[in-house]
Amino acid sequence: MKIFDPFYTTKFTGRGLGLAAVLGIMRGHNGAIKIYSEPEKGTTFKILFPLSDKTAMSIHKEKAVVSQWVGSGLILVADDEETIRALCKNTLERSGFTVICASDGKEAVELFQKNTQKIKMVILDMTMPHLNGEEAFREMRHIRPDVKVLLSSGYNEQNATNNFVGKGLAGFLQKPYKPETLLAKIKHILSEESE
Repeated sequence: MKIFDPFYTTKFTGRGLGLAAVLGIMRGHNGAIKIYSEPEKGTTFKILFPLSDKTAMSIHKEKAVVSQWVGSGLILVADDEETIRALCKNTLERSGFTVICASDGKEAVELFQKNTQKIKMVILDMTMPHLNGEEAFREMRHIRPDVKVLLSSGYNEQNATNNFVGKGLAGFLQKPYKPETLLAKIKHILSEESE
């Protein structure tokens, strides 16, 4: 089915992962999606999750406190989803970082070239227009082989990082994620650098 292809649309130019990300997330949880569609009548999606043997937990949790950890330096965030860029930018700036953003792989490589020595780390989406995450990663590593790159994707880690094995990827962050998860991952990667 074409509806699960990244950037596929029946309207004007596609702008993201859409159902490809949903399918990746569902597969990551050993789930499935059933689709029923009739022309002129509409479409129904059924999301199927495996039965869990864990005890149900209360949904009324205390609000998580965002880490008080403070970092510094310039981080490049490359993601074609505006909400993800905004989340990363706000979270990182509140934690002391300076952030520059790119909305596609080509723009990410251009910003990286202009700020090569200043950039402390790159948060890179796997599926973007113009250059995908793998292509942008390869270009950045060609420019500066020691750059720290955190790959982010809606696909599960095994599927997303398969083509990056042995190529120096600093880490992986599965979407959707919370600000505290993002900060914990960055803190871990940057603290490894200082050891």
